[in-house]
Amino acid sequence: MAVHERRRSPWMLAVLALTLATACGGGDDQAQMENADPAANPDGGVAVLDDIDACSLLTAEEIRSATGYETGEGTDPVADISGAAPMCAWPSADGSVNQVAQLLVSHASAESFEQHREYMAEQGVTGITQIEGPGRFTVRLDETNMIQSFGNRFMVQVMLEPAEGIDVAAAATTLTRSALDRIE
Repeated sequence: MAVHERRRSPWMLAVLALTLATACGGGDDQAQMENADPAANPDGGVAVLDDIDACSLLTAEEIRSATGYETGEGTDPVADISGAAPMCAWPSADGSVNQVAQLLVSHASAESFEQHREYMAEQGVTGITQIEGPGRFTVRLDETNMIQSFGNRFMVQVMLEPAEGIDVAAAATTLTRSALDRIE
């Protein structure tokens, strides 16, 4: 294993898969959001997921400042999947870390932390903690390097593999704040 590579636990991969599955799923809320009139968004920002380019939500400098790594160009690993939520992954510039940062945007369907915690528990994920952060509420998935911040319309999820000594929760919260500010 390379110095900066990190092992991913099966639990962490399951949480990521669950998050992607729920983000890609349909439902009345998603249909309403997708059919919304972009001009009907008086607060600015974007109105539908299709209008979001996840790779434009964070700058290389923001990621470097948060993670301690220079990054390569961000790419959307699910761009070819119809209906997939906007996503972007950034490798380290030197290739030592496959994904320094990963960002996913979905609809903010949970009305509260308690509702989100109940939903995640139904999916078999019980280790989530509410933390201070942007949006209506922010959670950390306890056994991962993942933060989810719920704005009024969208949820931004950031997963990091930062350099040693970086506070993952603080770094990911900073990045979720930047991304939410650009779309809410």
